[in-house]
Amino acid sequence: MWNDEHSQSLSRRERQVVEIVMKRGRASAREIEEELPDAPTYSAVRSILRLLVEREVLVKTQEEGRDWFSLPVSPKKARVSALTSFVNRFFENSAGEAAMALLGQKNVKLSAEEADKLIQLIQEARKS
Repeated sequence: MWNDEHSQSLSRRERQVVEIVMKRGRASAREIEEELPDAPTYSAVRSILRLLVEREVLVKTQEEGRDWFSLPVSPKKARVSALTSFVNRFFENSAGEAAMALLGQKNVKLSAEEADKLIQLIQEARKS
């Protein structure tokens, strides 16, 4: 099962592989190799995938003789888990501080829909 320990114990290359899988939803070793920056050999990619499956960071399924790799939880749950860990570690568990740090940057642009959703979430958080 995906948890904070997984995201903390991954090497740079393992994180890159997980990010590719997260972005795609599922991926084959060949697709991962093609997307990796400065990709290692195909057999090295397979070795990384084997280790990630053994550590239960990824799950492997077979379809029509091809191996597919995906997260054991939805990408949304994985993102929330990683973000929660980050907020706990760097913002003393303060979602407000984290949001202010992100939104306080000069180059941040939000769509009207994103801004409306944030306002709604802030109003809900104030009530609880």
